[in-house]
This record gives sequence, C-alpha cells and structure tokens, in this order.
Amino acid sequence: MLKKFIADKNFVGLDIGSQGVKAALMRIDEAGQSQLTGVYEAKTSGYRKGSVSDIGELTECIHATLNGLSQSTGVKIKEVILGIDGNLIEKRLSNAIIPLTDRGNKVVTSQDIKKVHYQARLLGVNMEEVVIHDFPQYYKVDDANMALNPAGLYARKLEVQSLLLVSKNTVIKNLTKAVNQAGFDVMELALSSIVSAEVVLNADQKREGVVLVDIGSGLTDIVIFKDGLLRYLENIPIGGENVTRAIAEKLDLAFDLAEDIKQSYAVATGIESNTDEEILVKRDDGYVPIKKEIISQAIEPVVDNFVKAILESVKKSGLYEQINVGMIMVGGGALLPGLIERIEATSNLPARMGRVVTLDNIHHAAKFAAAIGLSQIGVNKSKSFSSGSNGHSVSWRTFVANRVKEFYQEYF
Repeated sequence: MLKKFIADKNFVGLDIGSQGVKAALMRIDEAGQSQLTGVYEAKTSGYRKGSVSDIGELTECIHATLNGLSQSTGVKIKEVILGIDGNLIEKRLSNAIIPLTDRGNKVVTSQDIKKVHYQARLLGVNMEEVVIHDFPQYYKVDDANMALNPAGLYARKLEVQSLLLVSKNTVIKNLTKAVNQAGFDVMELALSSIVSAEVVLNADQKREGVVLVDIGSGLTDIVIFKDGLLRYLENIPIGGENVTRAIAEKLDLAFDLAEDIKQSYAVATGIESNTDEEILVKRDDGYVPIKKEIISQAIEPVVDNFVKAILESVKKSGLYEQINVGMIMVGGGALLPGLIERIEATSNLPARMGRVVTLDNIHHAAKFAAAIGLSQIGVNKSKSFSSGSNGHSVSWRTFVANRVKEFYQEYF
C-alpha cells in the first residue's frame, strides 16, 4: 500500500498584506492528524497597494516573518504557499467544448472533465497571465443537459463554463522573487479571500448561499457562494487603512498613532452619544485631551460609504435574494467594534465574525484566516495524494482498477 502520510510534514501559509505579513504553520503527524502549530505577524515593508515597491525591504520582511514563525514553532521552514491580494486578480468567464466520440455516445470520465477544464483555461488566459483559480460554473452535455457534475453521463460532447481568476505574470514573478531571495520556495499560489472561505465556511453554507467579506487594510473582497459554487467575486477599494487615515487627517496625527487610536477607541456604530468622554493623545508638547466624539465624526463618512459599498456589491451580484446564510466577516478590518452590527442593520442580512476553528485560542483570530487557509491547502493536497475520497489509503490495485475502468469507458 502507498505510504499513508509523510511523518511530521509541515505546511506554511504566507499572506502578504499592505500593513502586515502573516504566516501560519500546519503539521501532519505520523497518524495523519493535522494541527495548527503556530502563527506569526510582522509589519509590512516594501509592498504597497498590491505591488512590490522595494524588493529588498519586502525580502527582509518575509524573512523576518518566517524566521519568527520558525523560532516560535521550532520547525525549519523551506517552502510556503503564497497568498495574493484581490487587487492582483482579474476575473473572466471562459467557455470550452470538446468532442467525446465521432459516433455514438460514451460515458464522461474524470479525464474528459480535466481535458475540457484545460481547454477553458487555455482559451481564457492571455500570454502574459497566469491562472490562479478555475471555478466551473456549469457543464453542458450535448448542448442540452445542464449538470454540476457530468461524470458518468453518456454524451458525444462536453462543454464547460469556468470562472477564471488570473494575474499578471510579472506581478507573480516579483512576489515569488522576494520569497526566494528571503531563502524560501513557493510551492503554490492562491487568492487570500478564497482560502479564507475554506476555513470559515462549510459545505452547507456554500450551498445555501453565503457572502464572505474579507476586509483587509486597503481592499475588501466580496465573495459569494451559492449551490456549492463560487458565483461572484468583487473588490471594494476600502479597508481598515481608510478608517485610520480619516483619524490621522482629522486629528493631524501620524498614521501609526492614528492606528493605535483606532484599535483602542474607534467604534463604527455612529456618532458617540457621550460627548463629554475624552482620551489623552500624545503630542510633541505633551498629552492633549480629545473627545471621543471627534473620533466618531472622523470615521463616520468612511464607515457609512464602506457599509453602503458592501451592500451595493452584493445586490449587483444578482444573488441578494438567494443569500440564506448571511455575511461572514474575516480580515483585520473586520475587528473594528460595531462594524458587523452596522453591516447587518444596513443589509438586512445576518452578519457575524468568521470562526476559524483551529485559531479559537488566538487573539484576533479572524485576521489569520487567510494564512491558515493557505497552509491548509498543503494539508489537503497531502491527504488527497495519500488517501482515497473516503479517507482510507488507496492500494495500487484500486488505483490500477480505476484507470482500467476509465480506459474502457473512453473507448467502449
């Protein structure tokens, strides 16, 4: 039998954001059980608004993050699964049709499905682009029979419509180069919001209709699942950084100090009713009292526009009436007190913070959703390679039998 698992195999997810670089490590032990070993975060440098601004600074930042994770877990890290921002992604639909037989019908096999997927990717991507994700929207069997899974059906030709998420090859090369120069290999790439969905959403939620709102520092991804499939993806150019800048401009403060005030005192529930409550803000000439009402006044226009933009995006998808689960929030920007309640009241949809099961004991767990989701990719692929769909090891006889069956269906 195939070896069940590689003993103590480690997988590291690396999520590069405009304000923070986050890493998470998952381990598979000899018994095949996976567990979170640790997470680590460092302040971002050399990377702004989805592009590498200084590859030397970004390299040092990546090295510091992964070295910190390595020291905290006692694990030597060699390779990572790299997450990319939504503003690096372009989405498009691509259709492809392949003939299955010259005459008569044949049974659609997994190889046929792979072939039509490959054709859709080939037709939907330009020379300077790379496909990051490929999500089939539907299949057609002989022009008429619509299917979510055509395997096992009789057909003469097979068609697929796929939602492709692509990125510029040069952008990916620059990010990969920074990771390589830091001393690590990139084993795979993924969109951060997509992998976040994998660790906070379950199959039932995706089937019933759910919105994932991934709030980063400068960008928010709106991801909608329905009938178990990714149906909609859009970026909103607003995030936690916009709230911080509003405070900095209103109070004439440095960005870092405004960020500290946001994390400690800002709320998204509207103008503060207690106008007399004050906080002390450090200035060059000492501490100055500032009313909390001023902070609320500073962020209110940003929060109001942000909440409205989220609702507009969901309604634009055409799926608003089909969202039966509601909205699930992840990302550091989702931690702003009162924001989830504000979104729920405006959208008339249930809203809550995403629960990352393996991170329950970690403060502000939701902001590590992407990093843990990236590491989970490696875990899932390791298990799928070593196990059958039911979780049991696959013998070589079973593997050969399946291939013979597909060969027979292909030609007979």
